[in-house]
Amino acid sequence: MIAILIAGSIIKSKKKKYKQLTFFNNSIHGKFFSPLTPNFQKNVLVIFRVFTLPLFNFKAMTDKNNLLNSDFNLLNHNWKKLVLISFCTLFSILFINLYTPFRIDQWEADQGLSQFFRLSGFGIIGGVVIGLSQLIIKPILFKREHKVVHFILWTIAEILVLSLVFYGLYGSHGSNFFSEYFISLKYTFLGLLIPYTLALCFIFIFNKQQESQKQAEPDTFINKIISLKDEYGNNRLSLKSSDILFIEAADNYSIIYYRDSDTIKKEMLRNSLKALSEQLKDFAIKRCHRSYLVNVQNVKLAKKASGKVSLHLEGSVSIVPVSRKFTPEFDHLLH
Repeated sequence: MIAILIAGSIIKSKKKKYKQLTFFNNSIHGKFFSPLTPNFQKNVLVIFRVFTLPLFNFKAMTDKNNLLNSDFNLLNHNWKKLVLISFCTLFSILFINLYTPFRIDQWEADQGLSQFFRLSGFGIIGGVVIGLSQLIIKPILFKREHKVVHFILWTIAEILVLSLVFYGLYGSHGSNFFSEYFISLKYTFLGLLIPYTLALCFIFIFNKQQESQKQAEPDTFINKIISLKDEYGNNRLSLKSSDILFIEAADNYSIIYYRDSDTIKKEMLRNSLKALSEQLKDFAIKRCHRSYLVNVQNVKLAKKASGKVSLHLEGSVSIVPVSRKFTPEFDHLLH
């Protein structure tokens, strides 16, 4: 809404005579650096369309089968967010110092180490803002999984806020706010476009490689005999790994559900779920809930409803829940 109102004010000013405005002070005396040209309005409208055009198709946004309404999982782990933040920060510092875009080296009368620190400040400030956004603010506001449309809106908000920060720190406050802010917005968008896109592409490729490796792994452990131990380290139950369906915690015991021919049986073992999880770490039996381990090999159906994932197992009527903490580990079953 703010972007729409701002764009509207720019369009209404079309009949006014263009004035020379500056985005940054060239020196402490406030010399003009970047005069406003007749192409300014065109640039603003281009940026506005890039940001908002995909969001105006409200029918598409509400369609459950539409890309905008699909789950966005590229940043579902903090380490992926750290990759995004670090890459954007380092890339910006190197790019700005090596290529000095927008004649940024001429905005102040400095050189050498002083100029390096000033130019690096843009990348560091950007990294701090994105870090606060991704690691602190977004987890508070988005407690459930979010969609592609949420990612787009959040990225737009990050750029708008970061542009405002740059304007507040470096802008010419004596000039027209909207015009100055949109110049800041243009530079911020263009400055973040490459590193943000490259970081997301890297994470996407990494995810695909991980999925391919999991699918290509030989079924070494499928028919291997597992000896499950009690809390004293004694072997109490031996089963083929492929016969185990899931394991449920029950106070100081764990209940092992397994397949015996066409019959589902269960066996109680005096040991914690955590200890069994450690015993089974080399197999496809994974923690999915504080009270459950599940054999991924025997999952025939994964369902997601109201943000909650449940697993249906081969030959069993039991349904195993997946808590939000472990949902990312089972994303590949939902596609």
